[in-house]
Amino acid sequence: MLKTHPFNWVATIIIVLIVGVYVVTNYGMIRSEHLEEATVTEKHHGEDGYYVMVDDQKLHVKDTSTWMLLEADETYNLTYEWYGMKKPYITEVNQAHDDDQIGGGH
Repeated sequence: MLKTHPFNWVATIIIVLIVGVYVVTNYGMIRSEHLEEATVTEKHHGEDGYYVMVDDQKLHVKDTSTWMLLEADETYNLTYEWYGMKKPYITEVNQAHDDDQIGGGH
């Protein structure tokens, strides 16, 4: 009968832990970033969706109404999210230097 060596179990546990951490950090966590006074340099759309270029990043705009409101060479406060291998997409847009943003008082 073939005996298993303890090193095989240790190596297997380490490999399973590494793969588990990789999967959770790349596919289980939503990452978010907020940009203050980000300038939209370019807008374009195609068969795969609507996009804006902000600070040399191509951001997906899921809502076509939001994409239509964004203007090239204008400054906005943007929040975008992504997870895994998905494209970063915009979740929140506010005008820069606007005192009436969400959460602002009158």
